[in-house]
Amino acid sequence: VVSTQSTGKSKTIEGFGSLLGYLPFCLTLLIGGGIVVCYCVAVSLGHVEAAFPYISDTGTFPPESCIFTLSLNCAAVVAIAIFTLKYLHVKQYNRGCSSRVRRVNTAALIVGYTSAFGIMVVAAFQETNVLSVHVIGAMMAFLGGTVYMFLIASLGFMRDVNFGVNEARYSRARLGMAVLSLISFILTIVTATFANSVWEPADPDNALLWSPYDTGYNIHVVATAFEWVMALDLLVFLMTFSQELHLIQLQVGLVRQPSIST
Repeated sequence: VVSTQSTGKSKTIEGFGSLLGYLPFCLTLLIGGGIVVCYCVAVSLGHVEAAFPYISDTGTFPPESCIFTLSLNCAAVVAIAIFTLKYLHVKQYNRGCSSRVRRVNTAALIVGYTSAFGIMVVAAFQETNVLSVHVIGAMMAFLGGTVYMFLIASLGFMRDVNFGVNEARYSRARLGMAVLSLISFILTIVTATFANSVWEPADPDNALLWSPYDTGYNIHVVATAFEWVMALDLLVFLMTFSQELHLIQLQVGLVRQPSIST
């Protein structure tokens, strides 16, 4: 509901709140669509190999880097909106809950914001320019996203929590996705570290173009595959918020202040 108030009169417009449930799908479209476009451009220009490059590799060189940065920055803004709305949803439905629920909900919001900021860092600092900052951003995005998933999943198992939907069903599914994200994160780090330690590139001038004949190539593909799984897992997790976000209605009040004479 959107309320507009001016000179003592108010006007109400129905139906705005129901649109909030589509935000997770907008996020998936921004990230998924942007990455697919970047992948197609990068592969067609020979910037990356076709078989499971790292997600960041698809947006390192221009022109795909421009699309990559734009889509991830827009996605980060949408993610911040989703994290905020989820926080307000839990807060609104659990006004009389224990302090533990409030602490976990607040922690999830902070971790979510950290993850969204990490997405912006990944988009702004390409790995071929400032690798250390890019890696820090990726850690913030993926590790922060994984922690966020566990925090939100844990809320559903607290006795006095109400989401307005079937908490048990969603919580079990979310916990499973959180575990999958954690496993994927660990395996990505381990396999990527090992693959890079033994890699002898056929083309030293292009550090992103792995060849099937390179030492460590198979382990590299395992690492990149788990990174893609981790990203997809997080997007599916956030899409489970759709039904809950449909329950939220925003009310915006605009009040005209009296003019100040000079």
